[in-house]
Amino acid sequence: MINKIKKTTPSTALSEYTRKFDELRTVFDSLPDGVVAILDSDLNIAAANEAIAEMLLLPVNKIIGKKIKDVFEKKFPNLIDVIQQTIDLHKGVRNYTIEGFSPSGETYSYLVSTAIIEEILAPTVGIVLILHDISEITQLRKLAFQMDRYNEIIGKSEQMKKIYSLIETISSYDTAVLILGETGTGKELIARTIHNVSDRKNKPFVPVNCSALQDNLVESELYGYVKGAFTGAASNRLGRFAVANGGTLFLDEIGTLSLHVQAKLLRVLQEKVVEPLGSSQRFPVNVRILSATNRDLAELVARGEFRDDLYYRLKVIQIELPPLRERRDDIPMLMNFFINRLNRYYKKNIIGVAAQAEEVLTNYPWPGNVRELENATEHAFVLARGALLELKHFPPEIRHCDEEGAPPPPVKIDLDDEEETIRKTLLSVKGNVNKAAVILDMHRSSLWRKMREFRIAKGFGKQSHK
Repeated sequence: MINKIKKTTPSTALSEYTRKFDELRTVFDSLPDGVVAILDSDLNIAAANEAIAEMLLLPVNKIIGKKIKDVFEKKFPNLIDVIQQTIDLHKGVRNYTIEGFSPSGETYSYLVSTAIIEEILAPTVGIVLILHDISEITQLRKLAFQMDRYNEIIGKSEQMKKIYSLIETISSYDTAVLILGETGTGKELIARTIHNVSDRKNKPFVPVNCSALQDNLVESELYGYVKGAFTGAASNRLGRFAVANGGTLFLDEIGTLSLHVQAKLLRVLQEKVVEPLGSSQRFPVNVRILSATNRDLAELVARGEFRDDLYYRLKVIQIELPPLRERRDDIPMLMNFFINRLNRYYKKNIIGVAAQAEEVLTNYPWPGNVRELENATEHAFVLARGALLELKHFPPEIRHCDEEGAPPPPVKIDLDDEEETIRKTLLSVKGNVNKAAVILDMHRSSLWRKMREFRIAKGFGKQSHK
């Protein structure tokens, strides 16, 4: 309960603030946030805007002059404690969340902020109270936590539900997002989903695989060029930034860019203009940047291979995707999704996976993650003749894995992806780095360095950053 402060005669400052609030009433009434001014030692409400009236379902003239407790305690019981804290500490509160229920049982949520009017001295109280309605966002986040899928993302594990909630939270912002995850975890799918639920969804989504571009071609791909800029430039060409203008540019495998390219990219992100190769003109671009990597950028920064200023600009929000082995409960759901999609494409009627196969698939460590699961499902789908996918239909590394889920040693390493090659080799030798180095024809110290770069722990999992 709020302790009453000794009543004093209102000062000139009190009268002046009340007058100013009345003069600016049109401005305050246009705000979506509720605003209340308490300029009274008995905590009577001196001014309130229309947004507060809508929240309380009371006309403004029924609010002004009333005690804050009498007006707010029924609907916002925790609000009184926030005001008391502001008085006791003589310090404003910022973005404190309060929740409650309407008479109909509907949940509501508000962010509460308070500020002390320093010109009004104790024992008289001068407080401004602001309420920001976040009920819709809170409800969407709660719904996301109940989902088995979000957009095209499949999964009901707690890790995935947290990602759904985070994507929903940032859906109305243009914030840069850095997506981390092992090869095959679905980083581009996450990026497309972020774009599809954003205000830019009707504009282009332009993916760029940075690792697939030669260093001397990256700039022409990103920024474009004009005719005659270099040998072979027979006409003008728009860069990816220009193509994505108004939409989203997704920079995949951002960790592979050279320092020279990083420097120019940082300048474009800061100035929001691009200069095509061979041109002296600069063009403004309005692009949201999403980026992804399977590498430890912090490790690359420490080694001087990635700019720290670019790193921090890209990772305003960071989403880390769990590997499939850390969300095994999602494997049957993902399998069913792939089977249904393949049924539609191939006009077949596979109804599921045999029990023995499902057990093996759940225990298998999936170094290639969801991409490997998808490919293995299609492999089995093509070979199946009955209504179920049986263990014999799956690739040999899955069929012959031991009781701990580790596949047999590879006869030949022929994978294109360096990270996946290292992971599969370590899995085949149960984490023995010396044996893996021999199979990979790599010095042991080089293998350790690659393991740090790809965030591979000796136990095949992701290294901890704690």
